[in-house]
Formats: sequence, C-alpha cells, structure tokens
Amino acid sequence: MKCVHPHTFEKLGFDEILAHVADYAMSEEAKAEVLHIRPEKSAESILSELHKVREFKDILDFGDPFPALRFSAVSPILAQLEVVGNWLNRQDLHAFLGWLVIIREVTHYLRQRKDKYPELHELVNHLAFDAGLIKKIEEVLDERGNIRDNASPELALIRKQLISTANDLRNTLYKVLRIANEQNWSTEKEITIRNDRLVIPVKAEAKNQVAGFIQDVSQTGGTVYVEPAEALPLNNRMRELQFGEQNEIIRILQKISAVIRQSLEGLRGFREIMTHVDIIQAKARLAVDLDAGLPAIEPEGEKLDIIRGYYPLLVLKAKQNPFEVVPLNLKMDTTDRIVLISGPNAGGKSVTLKTIGLLQLMLQSGFLIPVDESSVFRLFDSLFLDIGDEQSVENDLSTYTSHLFQMRRMGDRMNRGSLFLIDEFGSGTDPKQGGAIAEAFLERFVRQGAFGVITTHYGNLKEFAEITPGVMNAAMEFNTRELKPTYTLVSHMPGRSYAFEMAKRVGVHFSIIRNARKKVGTDEVEVEKLLRELEKKNQEFSRLVKENADKEKKLDELVAKHTLLSGDLEKNRKQIIRQAETKAKEIIEGANRRIEQTIREIREKQAEKKSTQKIRKRLEASIPEITPPDPEELLITEKLPGKEGKESAGSGKKSKKEFRIEPVLGEIPAEGDWVKFADSNSYGKLIELQGNRGVVELGEMRLTVKTKQLVKIKPPKENKKSGGYRLIGDFSVPAGRFKIDLIGKRVEDALPEVDRYLDESHLAGLHTLRILHGKGNGILRDAIRNHLAGQRLVKSIKDAPVEEGGSGWTIVELVS
Repeated sequence: MKCVHPHTFEKLGFDEILAHVADYAMSEEAKAEVLHIRPEKSAESILSELHKVREFKDILDFGDPFPALRFSAVSPILAQLEVVGNWLNRQDLHAFLGWLVIIREVTHYLRQRKDKYPELHELVNHLAFDAGLIKKIEEVLDERGNIRDNASPELALIRKQLISTANDLRNTLYKVLRIANEQNWSTEKEITIRNDRLVIPVKAEAKNQVAGFIQDVSQTGGTVYVEPAEALPLNNRMRELQFGEQNEIIRILQKISAVIRQSLEGLRGFREIMTHVDIIQAKARLAVDLDAGLPAIEPEGEKLDIIRGYYPLLVLKAKQNPFEVVPLNLKMDTTDRIVLISGPNAGGKSVTLKTIGLLQLMLQSGFLIPVDESSVFRLFDSLFLDIGDEQSVENDLSTYTSHLFQMRRMGDRMNRGSLFLIDEFGSGTDPKQGGAIAEAFLERFVRQGAFGVITTHYGNLKEFAEITPGVMNAAMEFNTRELKPTYTLVSHMPGRSYAFEMAKRVGVHFSIIRNARKKVGTDEVEVEKLLRELEKKNQEFSRLVKENADKEKKLDELVAKHTLLSGDLEKNRKQIIRQAETKAKEIIEGANRRIEQTIREIREKQAEKKSTQKIRKRLEASIPEITPPDPEELLITEKLPGKEGKESAGSGKKSKKEFRIEPVLGEIPAEGDWVKFADSNSYGKLIELQGNRGVVELGEMRLTVKTKQLVKIKPPKENKKSGGYRLIGDFSVPAGRFKIDLIGKRVEDALPEVDRYLDESHLAGLHTLRILHGKGNGILRDAIRNHLAGQRLVKSIKDAPVEEGGSGWTIVELVS
C-alpha cells in the first residue's frame, strides 16, 4: 500500500508500533528489519503473514515453549565466508554454532507440530538442514567455544608437548628461585611472566648473581626479572610450541570454514527464515499485549466494518497506567463510502481518524489488530492523509495552503482502491469560503469512489452528507449531564459543537451566553435544538436496542437450556420405562414358572382340597404385586412410596406417603446411619468410613464424599409391603449446567472446570453433557478431549451435529 503523505507513519503512530515490536525481537538483525516494515498490497502475502502471526500467538497462549531466538548477527559471518580463503575465528565460529543449534531446534519444533501450525511449518519445510554440520563444528569447539585438544592429532601432540615442557620449565625456574631465596637475592616465592617468557624476580642489587637475561624491571627499579640461563632452552621450546599450536588452530579453523562454505547458499536461506521467524514472534507478542485478533478480510470487497476496534497505542498505555479505552464501531460500504464526523472539540474525532488509519496500516503490514474478529476489512492500494498542522516556513505555506495542497493531491490521484483521512476539513480560512471549497472537493471525492473519513465543524458539509448518496453523517457522543465526551461514535447522525454548554461549564457569564445565542440566529438555534432532541432519542433508542439484545440473548439461552433439558428428561423417561418393562417381564416369567410348577405338583400328588388351598396360598405369597411405574413419579425427589391408602370417594386414586427429612443435630454420622448431603436433599445410608471420607449407598449407587459434607438424619420408615427401603436421590443439576461454556479460557483454567462439571453431572444422573469451546485452531478442543479420554466416567466423545455447532461443541456420553 502506498502511503502518499511523507509523515503518515509518524502521524498515525505506526512508527511507535514498530518500535514496540523491535523491542520484542530477540536478534539484532530482526530488530533492524522490523523498523523497515511497510504495508503491502498483495492479498496473498498479507494473509500468509497474518496466519503465521496468529499461529505463533496460539503458541504463546496455549502451546509448548518455543525455542529461544537469541542469537548474534549472522550476516557478517556469512559475508566473511563468501570470500574464498577467509576463515572464522574462534569467537565467530562459536556464535555461528549457537545459531545453527537454534535452527535445529526451531526446525524440529515446527516439523513435530506441522498439523497444528501449518503456515509456520511451511517456512522451514522446503529447507534442507544439515545436522551433520553442527557435529563437525562441535568436534572442533567445546561448550565454552575453545578449540578442543583432539580437534586434530597434530594439535593433541603439540598440547601434550606444551604441558610437558611447561612442567620442566617451571621446575627449573623454581629450583633457581629457591637458591635465590636462600642467598637473599630474592624475597618472592612465585615465578612470573615477562615478554611472554617465564622469569624469576630478583633484587636489583643482586641481578649479577643470577646468570641469565634481564627481561624487565619494576617501576620502582627495585626488582629485575631475570630469565635464568638454565631456562633459556626450555623457554625457547615453549615459544616454538606455542607458535606451532597457533598455526595448527588456524589450519583447523580454515578447514572447518571451508566445510561451512559448501553449505553457504542454504545457510543464507536459513538466515532469512530465522530472521522472519523472530519478526513473527515479535508481532505475536505485540498481539498478546493488545489482545489482538484476525478479522475477516475481503481484499477487494466493498465493506469496511470495524467492530470494537481500539487505538493500539492507547491500549498499550492503558496497560502501564490503567484507564478505560472506548472501542470504535464503524461500518462503511457502497451506501456510505465516506463518513463525515462532527462533534465537540476533544471529543475523540482525531483519535477515531487515527484508529482507522493505524488499524489499516497494521493489518496490511501483517499485524493482528485489536478488533472483534467478526469485523470485516478490505485492502487498499493507497492511503491519503491530511492530519495536523503542516505549515512550512521553508516553503512559505500556511496551514490552510497546506490543506489545499493535500486535497488537490487527493483529487488528482485517488481511485476506488484508496482510503483517505482528513482532519478538520476546510479549516484555517474564512468559514464560508472554506466550507464552500471543502464541499466542492467532497463532491469530487464522492465521484472518485474512494473510502474516506473526514472530521469537520462545518454545517454546510453536514447538510451535504444528509442529502448525498455515499456520504454518511456521524457524531461523537457527548454526556450532556456531566458535559463530558463519551468518545463513542454514533453513525447516521450529525454532531453538535456544544460550544454554549462548554462555555457554561467553564463559567462564562450567562448574559454573554444569552447574547451569543441571539447572534447565532433563530435558524441556528432551532437546528441545535432539533439535534439535541434527536441525540436524546438516539441515546434512548440505543438503550432499548441493548436491552432488547440482552433479552434476546437470555431467551436464546433459556430455549437452548429447555431443549437440552427436555431431551435429557425424555431419554431418562424412556430408559426408566424400559427398565420397568424388563423387570415386569422377569417377574411375570418367574410367576409363570411357579404356576406351572404348582399345577404339576397338584396333579402329581392328586392333593385334597385343603392341600390344594395351602399350595395356592403359598403360590400367591410368592408372586409380588406388579404396579406399572409412572416415569414422571420416578423423577420426583424426597419421596418414598408408602402403604396403599384407601381410595377416596370418587377419586379412584391412591394416596402416597411422603418421607420428610429430619436432621439429627449435634451428632457425627457413624457407619450404618442415614445421612443427607449438606448442600442438597439427596440422602442415603453411610455404609463405610475411610478417614475423612465416607461411602454412601443410594439405591444401587455408591458415592465417596467428605464426611464434613454429610448430615445425620432420622432413618426413613420401612415399607412393610415391599419388605425394604426404596431411595430416590435428589441429584438436580445446578441451573445452567446442562452445558458448560469455556470459550476464551486458557487450557490450564478450563480443565479444572471440566472436572467439576463431570462430577456434578455424574452426581445428578445425567448421561449426555455438552461442552462449548469454539473452533479456532482446535487447541482448547484437543486439550479437553485428551483430558476426557482418560476419565473412567466417560463412555464416548464426539462433535455436535453440524446444525448444532459441529466441532465447536464436544458431546460427552457418560457410563450408565
């Protein structure tokens, strides 16, 4: 994208954004390249970069730690290798080795996660990295960057000889020094080095007592440093070996440099890739700080719809010194390609203008931006800007002349692929003439079909916007009660200057304000009055719209909850009926077997009448009374079936006895006691104590809970007819827990919520759970499903049906 104005980056704050990103970069080369980032026009290039940055943001938010990208500038090192015969010194080779290790780690990291981060993986996929090169350099250098003794056989031999010769030399010198001490020629106990040769310190007056060569004299002249004659051959040998060592090291470095030079072309490619990866991670770190995302992009679309867009620099400042940043909502399309913003001074018009410009610059430079991801952006070929005072003493241009120059340039060069931003359109000269010229330019801009945003106070431009297709009035909202701007943009309504209100606020005398109102004229006052009333109605309308939206959202939630609840209840009802039918079938089959056996017994024994009656009574006693269960009744809590009562007159219904839970206060539950849960009316029998936990039996189910959650109750009465107790626990799911919403949560925060939800649902007897995590890149979804896969309560995991959210939901079936 071509930025026509020379100070576009400075005026919109893009240079400050680049400075922030440069601070996030880890390598010197990336820091330097960040400052030269410029917006592009190619949709393919922009989208590719944006997806890479979004993937790296996912790594920072949810992924495994990325390898550190701290490495020295490698370009000078590669430049040295380009010249045949040049060789890298030990320090440069060590820095180069560190760079290669980082390449290996980054390449391995991305290739291991190519399905998660396909765009980042593509950066390194086509480059062949020779891991053997690292091994060859490590055979030469140790961990600290020193040349290894075994870097070559010659070096190993030389260093072995150096050690041996050095030992002989030291022994010889200490022997001479010991004699000098005994003769009082020296008071020192240690040998030293002068002119790269080992010597002994001797008193100046005794210098002729030690045969040898004087290598140095102390500053006071009281000590001379003598190389004894006995040490001369050994010192010479040491120097000879040291020169040999240095020559061998150079030969080794030349050899390894030649090996590296063979891979020079591929290494240049890795240099560009590694610098690019560093820039991407720096952009991603900025995105984390801004809570930025990737909006929808229609490269050649006819719409610019900014939803909850923030001025990035204000967001960064608010992190340092917290204050509220008001988001921008603005929609531009073929119907309203140009927006004319009016309103009071210091009301946020200029910030709105800069927000639009900076977000567009960042997006086309491959930055994620702080907007709602449902926003829609298009790409522009050029950006025209006229913001602030551009007067120039050097060119003898006044402020207004400068504005005219910028407007003329826009009129000459703009097209349908342009975006223009003009602050205080037409200001700086006589209002009537300036307004007329501004209106004429605006007519031309409309014909050119460019997108644009203009701020102004001119009434004639507001009137023009009301009657001209393609131009929309917008106003900066103002709190008339507190006489303070709200910094909120309101579309399709012209703004007021609030000059009289502001004058009243600062204490201008009422008589002056009244006189000023008279001078404005009746028409102007009426217009202001109408705008004021329109603004009040608009605010009321906005409030009602918000209330309606909140109610619709709540209604949708209730409908969804009801649908899920109905489905679960229907499923439970059918399951209970099936179980009852199975039980009844078993009872009937058992009864039939007993009847057949009784008949066979009567026939075989040819029993008398009394014997037959006795057998029949025994048969009747063995067959239980079968009453088909009411599925709805089976869902009622806190009830036990009592004895059958007498039928009430005309009702035909049997009365039922309810069990009333009566806590036994002051007593700690013991094994065999009846207990209820402290936070619900579910109850059962405590059958076992395990330290601070107890096992509670509820029908055919057993639960292990903390004893402090149990309250002792009076035991329920025995049902004589059934010969035992029947329990129906109160396992109700807390409101809104037929599903759980984890969108926007980090993995470490979401997984504990999943565990709690699983426990609550199991306790409540639910069999189908719904977890909302959204689609995104699937990081949160995969983490949740991997976590659920290891749970003993989970029977199956699957996506929701497409019409109910698809892979944005996880449907969990629990074991029965």
